[in-house]
Amino acid sequence: MKTTPTDIHLAHLFYDILIAHAQAYPGKAIRYKDLIGTAKVAHPNDEAVQMSIPVSLGRRLELIVQFTRENQLPPLTCVVVNDTGRPGNSYKNIHGSWEADLDAVALYDWSAWAGRWNLFVEAEKKKTVPVKRRTDDAARQLVHQEFKAGNLPRLELLAKEQLVELLKDGLPFEDAYAELLEMAQA
Repeated sequence: MKTTPTDIHLAHLFYDILIAHAQAYPGKAIRYKDLIGTAKVAHPNDEAVQMSIPVSLGRRLELIVQFTRENQLPPLTCVVVNDTGRPGNSYKNIHGSWEADLDAVALYDWSAWAGRWNLFVEAEKKKTVPVKRRTDDAARQLVHQEFKAGNLPRLELLAKEQLVELLKDGLPFEDAYAELLEMAQA
């Protein structure tokens, strides 16, 4: 999947929120919708934040996963969970269990990494090609076209709405559909 400027922008903001949450509530997770809600309160004039929805959060967090893996840091994104209060099925623990990962994140001194995170984000920005957001109508028309062309099976309403949201972010159809399938497996 291609990382978009919106992915990078939101990951940059979510990183600080996740660290603050891990330090304020050691060993406690935050649900996707609550992470987005916290970001919306903290950044009321940021259109990308205000348009954020849980269905596209996974791709936003992938940049944080990449950074923590590359630098052998505790898995910061383990702090974010789905509505069950647990990580999805695709979660792979690093310290023996999800709970141990939560503890490792809470106990880690993240302050030493703020500058490196910002440099990483800037480097990632240079690698991306801006995407053009689609209107709701344009995204729905694209879903209809791909269905008619036989590239998309009949979807349940929720899945269709999730696909529309991903397409509104400007993702190519193939990437948006692949992400939808990935979310269905999580």
